[in-house]
Amino acid sequence: MTHVRHRHPRHTPEGTLVHSSSVLRRLAAGAGSIALVAGLAGCTQPVEAAEPAGALALVIGAHGNMPVPTADGAAAAALVAAMDAQSYLSVFVADGDPFELDAWSLAVSDANDQAAEADRAAHRQRINADLAGAAAQTPEVDLLGAIDEAARSITSRSGQHTIVVVDSGLSTVAPLDFTQPGMLDADPAEIATSLAAAGELPELAGADVVLQGLGDTADPQPAIGRAQQANLIGIWTAIAEAAGARDVQVEQAPLTGSAAPGLPDVSIVPTGSSVRCSAGTVTLTGGDVAFRPDSADFADPDAARATLGPIAEQLVDASSTATVTGTTARVGDLDGQRSLSRERAQAVSGLLADLGVPTASMTVLGLGSEFPGYVVDHDAAGNLIPAAAAANRTVVIDLAGAPAGVTCASA
Repeated sequence: MTHVRHRHPRHTPEGTLVHSSSVLRRLAAGAGSIALVAGLAGCTQPVEAAEPAGALALVIGAHGNMPVPTADGAAAAALVAAMDAQSYLSVFVADGDPFELDAWSLAVSDANDQAAEADRAAHRQRINADLAGAAAQTPEVDLLGAIDEAARSITSRSGQHTIVVVDSGLSTVAPLDFTQPGMLDADPAEIATSLAAAGELPELAGADVVLQGLGDTADPQPAIGRAQQANLIGIWTAIAEAAGARDVQVEQAPLTGSAAPGLPDVSIVPTGSSVRCSAGTVTLTGGDVAFRPDSADFADPDAARATLGPIAEQLVDASSTATVTGTTARVGDLDGQRSLSRERAQAVSGLLADLGVPTASMTVLGLGSEFPGYVVDHDAAGNLIPAAAAANRTVVIDLAGAPAGVTCASA
């Protein structure tokens, strides 16, 4: 079989693909008793040929603003297991117009061990060539579309289906466009629900999904914070689960280094600051001071403490008083909105108190979605707009008695 729109491979070191026993055990269970191999780039012991079973789709984010993709850990394990199962393999590139790079069967000869191992070696070489040689053709990134096309490419194949995604996750086109302000802080469940309502979820029913590289960036894309990276992982996990995935694993091995040269442009995803300042006012807008969905618990308490530390110092040094006000999206009834927003404001006030700000100097309020500057967070049909909803979830600290500009200059 011939490659589809195949690129000349870049010369990269071999040996980067290793295996994860938990994934291998699960994938191999559907293909009979299959011995584990050491890795896609190394030598293997002969294994007994099994009947071809299952299918795997590999989505490679070989585009700008992210490091060159490699498959590690659970991602590599899924590829190894697919080789052992002699699965069908399709390879897609996630760019602005996702395309199939390659597709073939990983079947091996049953003539003898030497012939079988020669076939396996050829499959390893071809997979590594695809990983090394994949390159975006079109500006921007449509990762959701790439996953959908990859999943559909193996729909008709029998046996267990697996989708391996090696990408930064920073998609830049509708219907999942992270260049929209607030998207990196949006509630994962709300994004998944919004995509489902629009009929934009990929068909992943019963598939195993492995995600690697989410949040890993390269110049000129600024790095995203720890809390936003965790939320990005939560978003893609929620999408896969809402799309019917049987199991979702996130490989923690990061993608590192620079982007490959000469790739089409990809828009910058704004990471933004979790603190916005104007004279006498500090607005906390997610990021390192984000809360867990429908909760007044900080998503990352350590990051929240580090962010609020300098603000607390200014309040103490200036002997300021402060009104701490929470706001929310227009979700649920107004009483519930006000209650949640006040609880979040109280959480901020409590952390400031732990950092030395006298409790008596702070007043706590919760306005829900009735506040100046509210952003319309539902469309004409009444569907929630997740990015706008995220923008409405804030805690505002209004200072009294502080010298003009001191908070903004330091925060």
